[in-house]
Amino acid sequence: MEQQDYKLLSDEELTRRAAIDAAAATELMIRLTHSVYALAIELDPLICEDLLQEGLMGALGAVNSFDPEKGSARTYLISCAKNRMYGALKRNSLIGGATDPESELSKVADEGQSHSEQLERLRAAIKTCLTDYEREVVSLYLVGHSYSQIAERLGKDLKSVDNAMQRARKKLRTELQQH
Repeated sequence: MEQQDYKLLSDEELTRRAAIDAAAATELMIRLTHSVYALAIELDPLICEDLLQEGLMGALGAVNSFDPEKGSARTYLISCAKNRMYGALKRNSLIGGATDPESELSKVADEGQSHSEQLERLRAAIKTCLTDYEREVVSLYLVGHSYSQIAERLGKDLKSVDNAMQRARKKLRTELQQH
């Protein structure tokens, strides 16, 4: 079947074929990308590219479990994508469930501390608790780079960046809760 012919198929037919046909899977992911990206931006604009990848992987992984008798393929796959993105956010939350370090810092900090004092606590914790590599990864993340951009910039594997962020989060969480 030519690539042009895949554009004529319904989402349900593409979903059925996607498990055994890479071209059908590709067309299906192209169709879902805009909707999944919109959800990713809504969830966290700073890491929307990472969330998009997670969401599309969730949708692709769900093609085998789609049951056409239970509803539309598009609704089902977007729901699976959304669930995967929520899971990624939960796994990768910066400190205790928040993706915004400044909002989380204000929760951890004493009532009497100013915003600048709170930020200084975070800076001090980053400086004293993290390895050079973790510090570099966190710094790039805090200025808005996605995990994949950080990995590319540092010439590291995506998993290495993710592991560094997990270690950094754990260390920062512990340090900020102790003081």
